[in-house]
Amino acid sequence: MAREEKVWEYATEAGYAPLEDRCIIVKGAAGELSEKIVRFFELYDVAVLQMCENEIILLPFDPNWATLERDISLVVPYSEIESVKLVDDLLNVIIDIETSGGGVRLTTQQKGLSDVRLSGMYASQYAGGYKNWHAENVDATLKALSELGRKTL
Repeated sequence: MAREEKVWEYATEAGYAPLEDRCIIVKGAAGELSEKIVRFFELYDVAVLQMCENEIILLPFDPNWATLERDISLVVPYSEIESVKLVDDLLNVIIDIETSGGGVRLTTQQKGLSDVRLSGMYASQYAGGYKNWHAENVDATLKALSELGRKTL
């Protein structure tokens, strides 16, 4: 539905420096959440988490048409991230981000099931052959996320 290059284009147009191969499909997850993330997922069910040079941004999908929106209404600067925990949850991975302003709790689908679940629908490309960028990016993106907020001695 959305080409990975379109995610990068929208992020760049908004003034961010997206990192290649660091975007995945996410949804809000239950738990203790900041008001900002609650409001975001009241409007949008599914979004792209894009890691950029200095922040994480969420680009939502239109809930009626499943098309990517240009509206970047949630930004989490790396400087505000205190910790990131990843927890396997049946067929998903919970991404629990603690920031100085509250919690951001997301869920993403595991790589192996992406082609038969929601993330596959949103992250499929057919130009020049089939590609599921969520499946291709999820392992490296989760690893990069898990390294945020760590203090080096």
